[in-house]
Amino acid sequence: MLAVVLPVVTAIALIPIRVDHARVALLVLVLPVVLVALLGTTGPAIVAAACSVLAFDFFLAEPYYTFAIEDADEIVAAATLFVVALVVGVLNAQLVRARIRDSARRDELRNLTAFVRTVADVRDEAPLTEAACTHIASVLHLERCEWQPGGPQPSQPLLLADGNLMGRLVDLNPDRATLPEQIALPVRVDEAVIGYFVLTSTGREIVSFEERRTAATIAELFGRAVTSLVRT
Repeated sequence: MLAVVLPVVTAIALIPIRVDHARVALLVLVLPVVLVALLGTTGPAIVAAACSVLAFDFFLAEPYYTFAIEDADEIVAAATLFVVALVVGVLNAQLVRARIRDSARRDELRNLTAFVRTVADVRDEAPLTEAACTHIASVLHLERCEWQPGGPQPSQPLLLADGNLMGRLVDLNPDRATLPEQIALPVRVDEAVIGYFVLTSTGREIVSFEERRTAATIAELFGRAVTSLVRT
């Protein structure tokens, strides 16, 4: 909706200067595309670029309030607006997504290294469990994380070590990038499952494979640390 409304509102605001400053209006109409692209998705940026051209044709190019253009120069200007807005919008959207990915990678590394320090310093199971749940919840953007030692396999879908989800199709979201509301993360030590982290998500968060594998790595470190404490 913003990709459509913002170019139209901008074009309407430029109506008072359309007679004397039509070329300036063309430059200004690139700005809505940039603002929409800041959302980080290419699709809305393309829509905004197309809407900017249509808004220019309808509000700012003679004859006004029609999509016809009589002046050949204005046709070239409209085409130039579309190309420039499209390139700027797509590149800006890709840049935003790259920054989001970089931020996510830094967050994964921060949580993993913090838990490694906890494993190295703590010699009691309770603080290890709390720290593991805290970091897994942070990486996967969870509402809640609970540790269940031993016992039978939970009925929830499983989050595997490679980042994939395993479970009945009816329990999984159509978009596999989104976690189900309830999942279980098995903790294996030497191929034996010693327990599960039962995870509660919002059901709306998109979680990457890297984030899932980081959570699985934290669970594996937790399992080995707890097993080492028991043996000593």
